[in-house]
Amino acid sequence: MAKFKDNLTASFRQIRADRAEGIAEDTEIEYRREIEDRMRRIRQYDRQRENLILDLSPSNITSTQVVPGDFNAAEFKEKDIQIGIEKRNDLIILEIVVDRYEYLFGPYPEIDKIKELIPSFTSKIK
Repeated sequence: MAKFKDNLTASFRQIRADRAEGIAEDTEIEYRREIEDRMRRIRQYDRQRENLILDLSPSNITSTQVVPGDFNAAEFKEKDIQIGIEKRNDLIILEIVVDRYEYLFGPYPEIDKIKELIPSFTSKIK
């Protein structure tokens, strides 16, 4: 919390140290929650894509084949692309939020979880 808290107390001298600590702590929690929520959503996109394929179930419970008339290729493609776009957007946002977290509060404690989702991610903290 060093940089964020230091900037708070330097910019607003009238803010007491304990108040600055509380503001910094609340802000860090918000960033952590955002990171965790984005990571959860990104994992869900992969499940949604898998479910698209699983949803190619037959129209009849006793049938083991997909009836071609029941399948809409254009709709499948659009859903698949939309999931990909949403995942990519969340990956970009996640990377931005982690960068800002590290700038404001120091190293993100669970960076390995970030690297699972974004293998190319590198911390800017030396």
